[in-house]
Order: sequence, then C-alpha cells, then structure tokens
Amino acid sequence: MSVTFSTVGDVGHIQLDDGAKNVINHDVLDELEACWAEAKSNCGAVVLSGRPGSFCAGYDIKVMTEGGAKAAGELGSRGGRFALELFGSDLPIIGVAQGHCFTIGAVWLACCDIRIGEPGPYKYGMTEVALGVGFSDWPLEPFRSRLKPEQLIPAILHSELYSPEGAVEAGFIDQLVAEGEGLDIGLEKAAQLAKLPRKAYAATKQVLRRKSLDIMAKEL
Repeated sequence: MSVTFSTVGDVGHIQLDDGAKNVINHDVLDELEACWAEAKSNCGAVVLSGRPGSFCAGYDIKVMTEGGAKAAGELGSRGGRFALELFGSDLPIIGVAQGHCFTIGAVWLACCDIRIGEPGPYKYGMTEVALGVGFSDWPLEPFRSRLKPEQLIPAILHSELYSPEGAVEAGFIDQLVAEGEGLDIGLEKAAQLAKLPRKAYAATKQVLRRKSLDIMAKEL
C-alpha cells in the first residue's frame, strides 16, 4: 500500500508513502483516487502529505519512457485530472511537503489551498524542459496563480530547482515550519478551515479559479 487514509476529527489525512521517493503510477493513482473519494464523502477538510524526505518525485520513469507516447500521455492526463479535482474541490486542502517535490507532485502541491514545507536538503522544481518534455496548458494554470510572476520563467522554462527557503520565496509553498512539525500544523490548520461554511467556501473558490479550472477541464 502506497497511499493511506485516516481521519482526525473532521479532517482527512491522505498520505503518500511507497517507502522510497513516492513515484506516481496507475497503481498509486488507484489508491489515491479511492482515498480522495472517501475524504470528499466524509470530511470537512483534507491534508495531503508525502513521507519524510519526499512529498513526490514525479511520475514513474518506467511508465513515462518505456511504454511509449500513449502510455506516458495516459498517466500524465490521469495525474492532471487529479490535479483538477484538488484545484476545484469544495474542501479546504492543506499540502504538507516534508521533502523533495517535483513535477506532478509540485503541481498537486500548487493546487492545495495552504502549502507547508519543512527545512532540509530538499529540492522543489518542474524539470520537464530539462528532460526534453514540453508543457501543455493544464499544469501551468495552478502555477500562474501560486508562483510569483517573476519566477514563472526560471521555474517553468528554465527548470530551476529551489531549496525549501527558495521555494517559499518563489511561491511553491506558503511557509516553512520546524522539521517534524509540518503534519501537526497542517492538521491544525485543516481543522480550522473545516469550520468554514462549505457552500460559501466552494462558491468562492470557484469564482477565484474559474478561468483556470475551465482551461484545465477543457484540455483534460
């Protein structure tokens, strides 16, 4: 099992932990989507976290390079549809990164309403261009609203990597907390947000993100 779901009061906690780097393939997405469905049905807010050392290393390289363009496209689009779920969800979502955060993991983190990181020898980045992969519209939309405008070129076009401190400055995360405290603080913030009226929260999020959600939905 790479993805687990638990609850603390009205808050659901979805954790990615494959015991290594947290790479994303169809098996992981099967588990992730099942946990997400349970959270939507039973919780007032959600915390999405990785494991200590890695929030997410990105897509499974074997699928993306050995299965051909069709297989890579199918996995990429499926990760994008989950990003759309997060970005447009009526639930408050807190992302907690306790380590490295790359590619689709960075996209998912950008889709969270509050993003918490921890200090350490970790890197954040979108390395697609460096790997010879061009961008489509859908992954860029969350970054346009979360990254600082002056960081879009270095982060997206130049594949720049950021330390946790640099990730705060660039807009990959909102705040750094002490090592080992990210999850507890994330759960606390999620419990606070869960008290907000859900219909008003959902409606306002849709207004704030409507154009981006429309672009993502059209492409995905």
